[in-house]
Amino acid sequence: MRLLTLIFLFCVLPVGASAEEYVEWVGANSGVNWSSGRIQAEGAGVGPDNMLPGMARMMACRAAVLDAQRNLLESIKGVRVEGATVVANMMVESDIINTSVSGLLKGAQVVKRDPQSDGSCLVQMTAPLGGQFTTAVYSQVFEGAPLSSIYQELTPLAAIAGFVNTSLEFLVPGAFAAELPPWQEAFDRLSARISALEDLLSTHPAIVEGTDTGPTGLVLDARGSNFIPSMSPKILKLRAGVIYPNKKHQVSRRDRGQLVSLFTRDLNTARRHPTVGERPIVLKALRTYGKTRTQIVLGLQSSERLLDLVKAGFLDDSGVIIVL
Repeated sequence: MRLLTLIFLFCVLPVGASAEEYVEWVGANSGVNWSSGRIQAEGAGVGPDNMLPGMARMMACRAAVLDAQRNLLESIKGVRVEGATVVANMMVESDIINTSVSGLLKGAQVVKRDPQSDGSCLVQMTAPLGGQFTTAVYSQVFEGAPLSSIYQELTPLAAIAGFVNTSLEFLVPGAFAAELPPWQEAFDRLSARISALEDLLSTHPAIVEGTDTGPTGLVLDARGSNFIPSMSPKILKLRAGVIYPNKKHQVSRRDRGQLVSLFTRDLNTARRHPTVGERPIVLKALRTYGKTRTQIVLGLQSSERLLDLVKAGFLDDSGVIIVL
């Protein structure tokens, strides 16, 4: 029996994707559907000539599944995680990520199996990014909060002290914002205490009074910018630090295996998406930040509005969709 011959498809229609969804093709026949949070791939195979037709079709479809799995792996390796980091880079350094990728491939589902009249077989497969894989990735990406995530916690203290530049950029230069200095833990404890004191002393009612009146999710309109999707996008305040995801959001997303954000091409589709609920708040992005194009900046008014909502508990459980 000669070896099974695998053939590649050079043009693939999105697996269950609509025109409004954002599909980033990593290979010729595999990619990431950032709107559904799934990877997708198509494979093809042909069976041996010296077999009965029925058996040859079965072998052809088996070969197509193997081809699709290999193409899924190509998609996974190309998933943008944070900045310029992709899953392939993390797999080199982490056995945990390798194991989670292997589990993702084993859990992939065949969504279409299409034997052809010429004896070949086409297979479409898909697998969710969310779940154990996302938990494993975020466990490493979010290990230790970057300094930028505590800017918003320390800003009120700076204002009370009378500093003019309340963004605290004068305290922590941008070039060092990604490092974890030895005093990081002390700063984290301080920021937690400040948050507790603010909650205790606050006399203002919560912005979100209840699930019947408050927003149920966030839609960020980034159209017109050069923003690109990733597993760990960031929303920043102009000339300040990260608003979302803060440390609390990071922990909750990691523990639930939930992506920080989904992405779509159409604003109306985003508004109707179940991830953001029935009453999403819509904010317009100002521009991207940095060379990686995975961080988005809000204007001052939108930033203050979102910061107030976050302080009141918004986004602890709510979903986020970014419109590209």
